Amino acid sequence: MNNLIIESYQPERDKEAISAMLREDKQFDGMFQKSEQVFSDGIFVARYDGNTVAFLSFDGFKRKVETTIFVSREYRKRGIGSALMSKADNVLSQQSVVERSMGACVDGDRQSLQFVYKNGYYISYSSSIMERGGEPLPESPISIRQYEDEDYLTFHRISEIAFFEMHEKVGMLPSYYFPPNERERRGFAEDCNNRYVMIVDDEIVAVGVVEGSELCHVSVRPDLQSRGYGRAFVSFFVNEILRRGEKVVTLGVVKGNPAKKLYESLGFKEKSINHWVTKYYKPDTRLSRPPVDVFGKG
Repeated sequence: MNNLIIESYQPERDKEAISAMLREDKQFDGMFQKSEQVFSDGIFVARYDGNTVAFLSFDGFKRKVETTIFVSREYRKRGIGSALMSKADNVLSQQSVVERSMGACVDGDRQSLQFVYKNGYYISYSSSIMERGGEPLPESPISIRQYEDEDYLTFHRISEIAFFEMHEKVGMLPSYYFPPNERERRGFAEDCNNRYVMIVDDEIVAVGVVEGSELCHVSVRPDLQSRGYGRAFVSFFVNEILRRGEKVVTLGVVKGNPAKKLYESLGFKEKSINHWVTKYYKPDTRLSRPPVDVFGKG
C-alpha cells in the first residue's frame, strides 16, 4: 500500500492520535503506556494518508517479549495489522536474545484470534483480569521489605517454582523452569523499588512485584503455602498501590488457579478474560523441570 508507512514512534506527532484511538480500550491503553515508559524505542506507528492509525509495541528485547498491535477501528481490514505483524516478525527474528513473543486477545474478539492464528501464534493460556477499588485492607504485622540484590537467587527460585507448580496443577503447557541468570539479576536490581519480599523467621517466604496499578508475580514458597502468607502479602500490595496514588488495583490470574478465590475474598472482581498467545522465534532455553533440591530439600 503506497499510502501506508511504518515509522518509529514520535511522541510529539503520534501520542495524541494513539490516546484518541485507545480512549475506549483501557487495557490496550495500559499496555501502550507501559511500553512507552519501559521501552519507547520499541514502539512503531502505522501512518495512513499522513495520519497515525495504528501502533506496534514491544516491552523490551529479551527472552520473552510482550508484543502489542492495535489498529484504529475505522482503519481495520486494510492490511495495516498484517503490515505491522510483518514488521514485528522482522524485528524480533533479528534479536539474538528473543525466544518467543506473547500478546493478549480479549475473550470474544474472534477476529483478532483468527488474525494471530494466521500469523503463527497459538493460545498458551487464558487469564481473568481482576480489579479492586475502595478502601485499603487490614495489614498483617508480618515483615515485608523492598528487594535487595542479595535476595536475587531466593526471589527467582520462589517465583519460578511457584509458577511451575501452578502450571502443572491447572494443566498449562508447556511447563518450564528458567534458571537464574545475570541479565535477569540486573533487571531486578534496576526495578528494586517495585519488588518486595516477605520475611518470616529470617527467611524469605514470598515475593511479588508492583507494575503501576498492577499486582504481579505474587508467589509464596510452595512448601509454606496455606499459612495465610498469600492473603497478608496481597493485602500489603493492594495498600502499597493505593499509597502510590492509584485508585484501582488490577491483577491477572490464570484460568483454573485456585488463588482466584483468595482475590475474590479480598474484594477483587473479574472484569474480562484474556487469551495469551505465543509465537516462537528460537528454541526455548528453559529447563523442563526445576532442580529437585532447589530449596535444599534434596
